[in-house]
Amino acid sequence: MIDLERRRDIATLFGDALAVFFRHAPVFIALSAAVAVPATLIVQGFGLEQLTASYDASPALAQALIPTIVGFLVVSPLITAICIHALRSVAVGGRPGARESLVAGFEAFAPLFFAVLLAAAGIAIGLIAFILPGIYLAVRWYFVPQAVVIEGERGPAALGRSSQIVQGFWWRTFGLVVLINLAAAIPALVFTAPFTAIAASTDRAIWSMIGTICSECVTTPFVALFSTLLYYDLLARRTAAAM
Repeated sequence: MIDLERRRDIATLFGDALAVFFRHAPVFIALSAAVAVPATLIVQGFGLEQLTASYDASPALAQALIPTIVGFLVVSPLITAICIHALRSVAVGGRPGARESLVAGFEAFAPLFFAVLLAAAGIAIGLIAFILPGIYLAVRWYFVPQAVVIEGERGPAALGRSSQIVQGFWWRTFGLVVLINLAAAIPALVFTAPFTAIAASTDRAIWSMIGTICSECVTTPFVALFSTLLYYDLLARRTAAAM
């Protein structure tokens, strides 16, 4: 069990996220695979024909952007929704509740996708305009998945609720988001590097695709757990500041 609704310093955020992930690693990896495997097969395997294509170390811009966009709009939010439910199950019962978390995550996907799509559009406009507004909005709207899944917000209200949570803690959120993504990048490189090498030596793109799946199944749930603990941390800090 874990107490969600309390303040955590940086070390505790990382420590608790790692502890929950490693304690239930097979469950979190399996839950992530239930999303990452079919999504990657559909988009990269069949759509970009990587099941049979030769390996391309320098793919065209469209081939690189499509998996990234799908990951941002579909894979990452859906895995995050599932992991939020799993983490809340751990908090009350000590076990992730895999089946219930999977069902609840998929049930939340429609409103979550719409809210994330709105956020992505705003962030993209900000990045195209002056770059910095896009970064600012990305941090303000970082907790859209939590606002949708935990608080039941929908559409623009989810963006507004995320902004309220970050208000007064923008720099703290920005710094921790950068740190968690850097921390996730290291295991991502560890997982993908061998598969990339095999893909290059055999000239088969499928190996690179397998490396992508392995990386997503490990790093995405950990980032989701960390982000959700940070969400509760900011709520606790706002409550304490209001008292």
